[in-house]
Amino acid sequence: MTPTIVLAVLLVLGLLLFLLTRSVRAGRTVVLRPLTSYEGLKGQIGRAIESGRQLHLTLGQASLVGRANPTSVSAAAVLDSLAKDGCANGTPPLVTMGEGTLLPLAQGSLQHALAEAGRPGDFDLSLTQFVAPETDPFAYGAGVAVLLQQQRVASNIMVGRFGPELAIMAEAANRQNIEQVIGTDDPTALAVAMAATNDVLIGEELFATSAYLDGSASQIASLQLQDILRWIVVLFILGTAVFQLV
Repeated sequence: MTPTIVLAVLLVLGLLLFLLTRSVRAGRTVVLRPLTSYEGLKGQIGRAIESGRQLHLTLGQASLVGRANPTSVSAAAVLDSLAKDGCANGTPPLVTMGEGTLLPLAQGSLQHALAEAGRPGDFDLSLTQFVAPETDPFAYGAGVAVLLQQQRVASNIMVGRFGPELAIMAEAANRQNIEQVIGTDDPTALAVAMAATNDVLIGEELFATSAYLDGSASQIASLQLQDILRWIVVLFILGTAVFQLV
């Protein structure tokens, strides 16, 4: 592809995104693709409040400065949404992680949510726990498993970059009959997740978290643009196949 064609494509995509964003802001009703895992995710705080127990959220082991940055950013969007709802109702989530850069991010998210809820003094460092470094994933899995067994946890949310260690955490939650929602982009972890729960966010579903949970007009428009491009690619493939057959 020549630079001119690339530039033209980028300009067209930018114009489409602008028009879709403007349309959403104007009040046009937008129907996003139904994803049942998000419905389950939205109900987790309510279940924690009803049970009088705490929601646990673990953010995985992807650094905010590495190639897996989008995965952790998406996990942070889940944290922001759950922290906002939980802190407003006096039940801030318990957050764990297996990578150092995620610790200050989690602390900042909870502090901001508590300040918005008018409870800045309720912040406790024990709400955010760094379990083990990314160089020792099974120590991370074992640490989270122990926490799930010892704490009074109502729900277990695992979103971010995981590997085989996910099996340790998922099994610990299942043994305690704790409801789970898992979202990741790693094929090995997804295989474990599918066996552990019906509420699984697969790959791009995790990346769409912000739009589904607390969607701004630009985020919703971005999802619409992705769907349009997906249909264009599908139609192009089908058209090419039909042309070759003819």
